[in-house]
Amino acid sequence: MKPILEKLHSDHINFSELLRFLEHQQHLLEECKLSDLAAMYDAVRYMKEYPDFVHHPLEDIVFRYFMENYGQQHKSIEGLLHEHEGMPALTERLLETLQNAQAGLPQDREELCEMLEEYISVQRKHMDEEEAHVYPVLNSSLSPADWQEIDHDLARVEDPLFGEKVKQSYASLFQQIMNH
Repeated sequence: MKPILEKLHSDHINFSELLRFLEHQQHLLEECKLSDLAAMYDAVRYMKEYPDFVHHPLEDIVFRYFMENYGQQHKSIEGLLHEHEGMPALTERLLETLQNAQAGLPQDREELCEMLEEYISVQRKHMDEEEAHVYPVLNSSLSPADWQEIDHDLARVEDPLFGEKVKQSYASLFQQIMNH
């Protein structure tokens, strides 16, 4: 697998860990047990800060390069590009609901659980599509020269939660995920 795809795949592994953590928190909430709203908020804030603004734009560059240079219409890629456009709004909606819940504003527990379930489902389905149907095509189709061209256009941004240095505002969340 090419280094850029390895990075994207590694991101997916990390996102899956985070989604498992959110799912665990969702189950606690459903069972009326103590859940950690602050940690859920931090997890979704991370999903806005890194996947929505770094990971998905990186995928967009690779996906568009493939479609432009190989002249192929690829329904999976087109659908994923479209999903990338809508994901920030879904993230923002959940983030706002969690923020309101933390602030003590009245929230319907069932509605919050449904939002979490939808969010987790959308994210997993999206990653599964990329891993199963798009990354293998990119890996086998793009040449080393293509990857070098793509790599030249990329800005490097360190993952604030799963990178070599965990951003201070995510230290507590990182510990919870690793201990989960």
